Amino acid sequence: MKILCAGPTYIDESVMEKMGQSKTNPDLDPNYEKFHRSVERKISKLVNTDARSFIMLGEAILGLEASICSLMEKGEKVLVIYNGFFGEGFASYVEGYGGTAYRYEDDFQRGINLEKLENFLKNHNDFSIATMVHCETPTGITNDIKSICSLLKKYDILTVVDAVSSVGGEFINFDDFNIDVLIAGSQKCISAPVGLTLITISEAAKAKIKNRKSKIPSYYLNFENSYDFKGAPFPYTFNENLVYALDRALDLVLQRDFVKIHRDYALETREIFTKCGFELFAKDSLSNTLTAVKTPENIKSSDILKGLIKRDIIISKGVAQNAESIFRIGHMGNNISLQNFKELYIALDEVFKELNVKTKASLYETFLKSDIVKKD
Repeated sequence: MKILCAGPTYIDESVMEKMGQSKTNPDLDPNYEKFHRSVERKISKLVNTDARSFIMLGEAILGLEASICSLMEKGEKVLVIYNGFFGEGFASYVEGYGGTAYRYEDDFQRGINLEKLENFLKNHNDFSIATMVHCETPTGITNDIKSICSLLKKYDILTVVDAVSSVGGEFINFDDFNIDVLIAGSQKCISAPVGLTLITISEAAKAKIKNRKSKIPSYYLNFENSYDFKGAPFPYTFNENLVYALDRALDLVLQRDFVKIHRDYALETREIFTKCGFELFAKDSLSNTLTAVKTPENIKSSDILKGLIKRDIIISKGVAQNAESIFRIGHMGNNISLQNFKELYIALDEVFKELNVKTKASLYETFLKSDIVKKD
C-alpha cells in the first residue's frame, strides 16, 4: 500500500530493522541509559535548542493530555487558542483536570489572526497557560507559533504547542519561538513507528511544575517523572525497540534539509491541484506537511478514498463536519518520493474519470511538468 495520508507515514526499511533489535534490559543497563539520552538530545537538535527533551511511551495524544495534567492546577484558567479540530481538543483535557478552559476560536480556513488575538489579550490576559496547534492536519493550516507564543510571553503566559504533525517538516526554533512545551509524535514527519511521544520543555515550564501547590494527579502523565525521576533511569520500563527505531529515523531526518523537502513538495502539490481546477480548503497559512483539497461538487471524499484503496494507495478524508467535503494529501516524512506521487496522480486521474469529475487538466501530466520532476 502506498501511504500518502496525514499520518502515520511510511517507515524506511532501515528504521524497521532497528525496531527488530532487542539488546538489553533498559531498566538495568547504564549503557542503554546513555544511548537513550543521546536520542533525546537529537530531538532537541531537531527543534534547534539545548533545552531538555524527553520521550514518553505512548502515542502523541498522551503528551497533549500530560501537558495539562503536569502544568495546570485545579481551578486555573487556560486559554485554548484554536482554528481547528485538534486545537479545540485541549479544552477537554483542561476541564477533565478541573481547570477552566477559555475557548478562543478563530477562522478554520485561516491561520490565527495575530492582531485580533493581541486585541483580545489587552483586556483578557489572566491565564496561566495557553495551548495551540502548530499544524492543524484536518484543514492543512500551519499557524505562526513564533508570533503567537512571543505575544503570549508578554503577558507571562506559558505556551503549550501541539507540533505532532509539524516537527521535522516545518522549521521550529524552540527558544526563539518562546515555546514552553513542544509536543511531537514519532509517526508523522519523523516517520518512526507509532508509540512514542516526544516532549521539549523550557525551564519556565519546569519551574511551574516544581512550584505546584498540589500534586500532579497522575503518575504516568507526570512530566517530572520523565525528566527528573528519582532512584532509576526511567519511571517505567521502556520499549527499547521503539527507541532504536526512533534513533535511526531521527538520523535520516537530520542528515537532510527535510524542511526544504517538505516545503518544495507542498508548493508543487498545491500548484498542481490548483492548475487542475481544484480549490484548497485553507485560504492562507498553508501547511508544508499536508494539503487539504475541497472535493468536487456532488462527490464524497470517501468515494475518492475507496477508488484509491482499490489501487493500493491511501490518503485521508476530512474530519468532523468536513469529513466528506475534503480529501487530504500527506506530503510528510517518508511519504515524500517522486514514485509515490507519480502513482498518486495517475490513480487520481483514473478515479476522477470513474466518478465523472472533469478536471481542467490531467493531474499526472501537470505533475510531469512540475519543478520537482524537472530537478530530478
